[in-house]
Amino acid sequence: MKQAFKEFIPFQVDPDKVWADYDINESDFSPATSEEKESMVELRKSVSYWRDAARRFKKNTVSMVALFVFLVILFFAFAGPSFIPYDYAKQYRGSQKLGPMEYSKQEEMIRSIEDDVDCMYATALQPGSKPSLDPGDYYFKFKGKAYCFNLEKKLTDSVIALKGSDLFTVMNNHIQNGDIKRSTPLDYTNEVKDGAKEIEVVTSVFPHVVGTDSQGRDILARTMYGSRVSIIIGIVAALIVLIIGSIYGAVSGLCGGPVDFVMMRIVELIYSIPEVLIVLLLQVVLKDPLQAWFDSSDSLLANALSTLGAGIVSIFITFAVLYWVTMARIVRGQVLMLKKQEFVTAATALGASNGRIIRRHLLPNCVGQLVITTCLQIPSAIFLESFLSFLGLGVSAPMASLGSLCSDALGTITIFPYRLLFPGIILTIIVLSLNLVGDGLRDALDPRLKK
Repeated sequence: MKQAFKEFIPFQVDPDKVWADYDINESDFSPATSEEKESMVELRKSVSYWRDAARRFKKNTVSMVALFVFLVILFFAFAGPSFIPYDYAKQYRGSQKLGPMEYSKQEEMIRSIEDDVDCMYATALQPGSKPSLDPGDYYFKFKGKAYCFNLEKKLTDSVIALKGSDLFTVMNNHIQNGDIKRSTPLDYTNEVKDGAKEIEVVTSVFPHVVGTDSQGRDILARTMYGSRVSIIIGIVAALIVLIIGSIYGAVSGLCGGPVDFVMMRIVELIYSIPEVLIVLLLQVVLKDPLQAWFDSSDSLLANALSTLGAGIVSIFITFAVLYWVTMARIVRGQVLMLKKQEFVTAATALGASNGRIIRRHLLPNCVGQLVITTCLQIPSAIFLESFLSFLGLGVSAPMASLGSLCSDALGTITIFPYRLLFPGIILTIIVLSLNLVGDGLRDALDPRLKK
């Protein structure tokens, strides 16, 4: 041990003198006991990059609140429609231009008897220009029992109600002040006949929480569906930007030289084009050819894209053509720094191809910048989609987005301002919360901002 100590001490210093001055002996180099190891205080555990980033993100109160708000909006958009009985595209006769929490005359009459019956089916609550039940066999289920009945003639403006063991029909004009003036009994059986159609009964009338539009469509249901469409378009568009921009920027940065020069001149050319003008031109030029392709082609791709509509597909094409340049420049800058590192040199010396170096070494080390840029791209994509839909160049009817809802409500803003305010507020909350979450991720993932 003393010989090893002498070899460690620089030759300018007398190791025997240092050994004697500090009273060092062989026992000082003995292994630590279990008690001594347990007495060591670990000031901070070693954590991974992502765990450390998550810890710093959780300390950002504003971003955490924004993330919670965005999760609430996600629940509102994707799970909310299952909690209300209205569909975003269906028109309800007699329920046009209703205000928030307002009922139509037919709904008021039906509400007047809902406390006096166990369940009911009202033709006035069904969508369509003139909802009715045609002659035939029908059945419904209530509390585990089936009730099957037959109609001999068309039933219109009526209520089929169940009270105890009595099944009867009530005409709307026979309901006054909550009292049933006259009813027609229905014979029923608990066995479902072959070919009988199922109908859905309700126990109460659900209100139009935010009212209805001029065509009798529930604004709350359309806002939920519109939020879903806008969020999906924003996420898909951001992923398109991520894929194209990351590959383009990585290839440009790794190849360098003339290849990098030409590729960056293309990026600068796209930057110099008036963005709004090209977006509008692409939407106008692409929409009709895409729709013609959907109508004439029987391919699987055409059928899949036709469900989205020509407006949404043209938005995706617009992002694929124009909006990847910022991502490409960011990735190129990161790759220019990383390709000089030793691990890239080692991979090149071992014969790794450029594709493998990009896929296994460069892009994984750019993941922080990729996540930040992608998260900040989502609100930009949502805002662009809403802007195009507001101009009538985005989603096509009956599909709805937040931008198209605002556009539909603009003509009646002085009479029905809530039609514009509600989808506008939801759009503002989505964009603001995503921007705040993106700012929090930037602070958490950027090592230069580490605290």
